[in-house]
Amino acid sequence: MTYVQYHAEPELRNPVLVAAFGGWNDAADAATAAVKILSDRWHTVKLADIEPEDFFVFTETRPIVRYVDGIERSITWPVSQFSAHQSPFMNRDIILFQGSEPQLKWKTYTKQFLAICKHYKVTEVVLLGALLADIPHSITVPISGTASNGDLRERLQDMDVHHSRYEGPTGIVGVLQDACRRAGIPAASIWAAAPHYLAATPNIKVTAALLTYLNVFLSLGLDLSEIQSEAIRFEEQISALVARDPEASAYVQKLEEQVAGLEEDEDEDETGELEFNPDKAAGTGPLPSADTLIRGVEELLRQQRENNQHKNDSDEDDR
Repeated sequence: MTYVQYHAEPELRNPVLVAAFGGWNDAADAATAAVKILSDRWHTVKLADIEPEDFFVFTETRPIVRYVDGIERSITWPVSQFSAHQSPFMNRDIILFQGSEPQLKWKTYTKQFLAICKHYKVTEVVLLGALLADIPHSITVPISGTASNGDLRERLQDMDVHHSRYEGPTGIVGVLQDACRRAGIPAASIWAAAPHYLAATPNIKVTAALLTYLNVFLSLGLDLSEIQSEAIRFEEQISALVARDPEASAYVQKLEEQVAGLEEDEDEDETGELEFNPDKAAGTGPLPSADTLIRGVEELLRQQRENNQHKNDSDEDDR
């Protein structure tokens, strides 16, 4: 069976692939949102996709039905899509990957992923991920990472990115990074930690952090001032919601004190670091008034999504 469909064959210059997978590797949709923002900003050209039939359980990752022009209904299947951005202002081209973590046949899926990388002569892979952790929303987003060779590790260290020493169950991001290493393709992963009590999506602060680090890591030269301003507003809005409930406020303060204690230990021991486990259930105990807080956050995020959609529709009408 042919799993890969190719759509375009542009001449790409030393392309680097940036990938994010929805699901277990994507707390608060932060990683996939980062790639989508880049795709929307760059108006990328579709290169290839992987046929989903053999890799997804459609009762778990369901196809989406939508109306087309308000008349006909159309089915959208889970995607594993590669698209390209070429710019004369950068010294290399970018391939973006957007998809959901597959449920089946990871070894076969990985072979298809690598085949596409080799087809377009990808010279470097950067995988983005996000995980839930016992941290408050008020601190700088913790970033960790891993790399398959010394050059990439040095670049991460130059950005003060903690090297993750996590061992345990992994997702498709970990599998693909190992597969790239074995195939001789330099690969790095950049992970952001999201507060476990803000699992509602999207968490624009975590997404902004991933984009900021990716921007430096790949020297993209992006103006991220707008999304960074959105991240500041998001944090302020969440803080206002938390402040309304004394118990929730005390809980967040407890998390802040725990993180401060870990940072003091790290200063005393140069080998120490903040370590986050993507497989460990986050939470230091029940969040007081959690239902009230979460409902408030979800309503805030719903309003933001509706406002963004209204803005996008207005922009399309103007065009």
